[in-house]
Amino acid sequence: MNPTPAFQQQQRQFLNYLRQPQAAQLPNGFAPERLAVYVDLLYNKFDESLTACFPVIHSILSKDDWRALLLDFIAKHRCLTPYYRQIPDEFLQYLQQERQHPDDWPFLAELAHFEWIELQLSIAEAEPVTRKQLSDAELLNNVPVFAPVIQLLHYHWPVQDIGPNFLPNEPPETATHILGFRDSEDQVQFIALNPATAKLILLLNNGLSGQQALQALQAMRRAEITDTQFLELTQFGQHILADLHSQGAIIDIRPVCTLEPY
Repeated sequence: MNPTPAFQQQQRQFLNYLRQPQAAQLPNGFAPERLAVYVDLLYNKFDESLTACFPVIHSILSKDDWRALLLDFIAKHRCLTPYYRQIPDEFLQYLQQERQHPDDWPFLAELAHFEWIELQLSIAEAEPVTRKQLSDAELLNNVPVFAPVIQLLHYHWPVQDIGPNFLPNEPPETATHILGFRDSEDQVQFIALNPATAKLILLLNNGLSGQQALQALQAMRRAEITDTQFLELTQFGQHILADLHSQGAIIDIRPVCTLEPY
């Protein structure tokens, strides 16, 4: 087996030093002050990208903790993409699958996903849409059509409320459900949902009309939703549909599919 050429060895030493300047050996032929410039450039590019995508995480960590987090990411995570815009994707993977630090906030990975999904919704490719004005009867009797860029999210932690003034140590008993979407003006929106409304949206996305979806929910076992939510659903189901429409999540309707007899 041919030995690795000296130039390639030097390249590897150089890259290892950029990733772990405190631990790696200084490559031969490089002055420390010159390498420090490259180390700072690398960190600053990661910092610029990740601060923009994860502003809440950046705001709840001290300056030193944020820097330590990024340096650990740079040192330990092997990025599989050469694209600068995908650094947040790699950071999320690192937090979800690799990061093991007992002093981290327990909600850190879920909060990162919530912040990351906003970026994904904002850059997803889709044709421009226009939200039509729809009556309550139209929403009930037809299949509601949701915005083309949409994501139904589920978390253990109330990620939409976390910030410098709210840092929970224990997750609530009820899971957090959020509908994220890009509206007709290309603005990313998030709507907090109760479990019944989250289930309703799933049924609507399966091709049921508003009325059919409400009836399907009512037919479910009561154990799946609380008594209060069950009562709210039966009394205010039409209001839920109208609210989803007014906030821009529902943009149109289509007829209910019926099977033709043979």
